Amino acid sequence: MKRQRPSIMVNQIDTEKLGKILHQRAVDAGKADVFPQGESMVVVNTAKGLATICHEGVGWWKNDEGKYLVGGWIGNSNPTYYITENELLSCLASEQVDLADFINTFGARLETNFDLWYYEVKDVSQDISAFDFA
Repeated sequence: MKRQRPSIMVNQIDTEKLGKILHQRAVDAGKADVFPQGESMVVVNTAKGLATICHEGVGWWKNDEGKYLVGGWIGNSNPTYYITENELLSCLASEQVDLADFINTFGARLETNFDLWYYEVKDVSQDISAFDFA
């Protein structure tokens, strides 16, 4: 029997918007013919600040340089990129997604990952208007 996860709505990254940022990075690096596709991820607000989470429930807060990890796809390759908070916030989609549905559901590791993030976000507003867009 499948475990019932608690529900909490979080903000999704718009993969098209992210792809445009990643392509601009490629252009800036002299690789205008590279068109990365943005990876489907969510952005959550926690007591420690914003974090990004992938479908496996693995997530990251900003690094020491104040940048956030996001994923992209170039063919079968899945490179990671670091973007600024302003870039991250500019990639937010207008709709939210339930974290319980977003994180894949097979295996104990993914259930543990969901639980870890659920407890990070459950008492923090995920309302997009609560984010600082400055």
